[in-house]
Amino acid sequence: MVRAYRSRHHPSAPNDIAPTNAVEAVRAWRRPVRYDASGPARSPEEPTCPPERRAADGLAAALRGAVADHPSVAVLQHPVEGSGRRALLDASYRADLLVVGAPRRRAPLGSQLGRVGHALLHHSACPVAVVPQRV
Repeated sequence: MVRAYRSRHHPSAPNDIAPTNAVEAVRAWRRPVRYDASGPARSPEEPTCPPERRAADGLAAALRGAVADHPSVAVLQHPVEGSGRRALLDASYRADLLVVGAPRRRAPLGSQLGRVGHALLHHSACPVAVVPQRV
């Protein structure tokens, strides 16, 4: 699961966009190498393929509890095609804070970050908070 959070618009956003109390959640997904996109036309809001639909459903399921616990916070859900690293680095330009989960790994020299978390800490356009996974 890959997430990016934002509490208000980025300073470089157009002035006609008002700050909001919103959280943006991003989940990256990839299209299979062999995928046939033929089929009935869909609305622009509807996922276009089964992997995108699974990503959207997984994101909604992961956020269901938080959305119910905090109904006053708007949650913008974005399944993004591509790598988690690229999706979050792109989201970091719109965010005030990026919050990412980190799996707990036993390592002889402290906790170890994965490739995505490491890339975000070094290349994000905004501050990054790394939250360890619950055990």
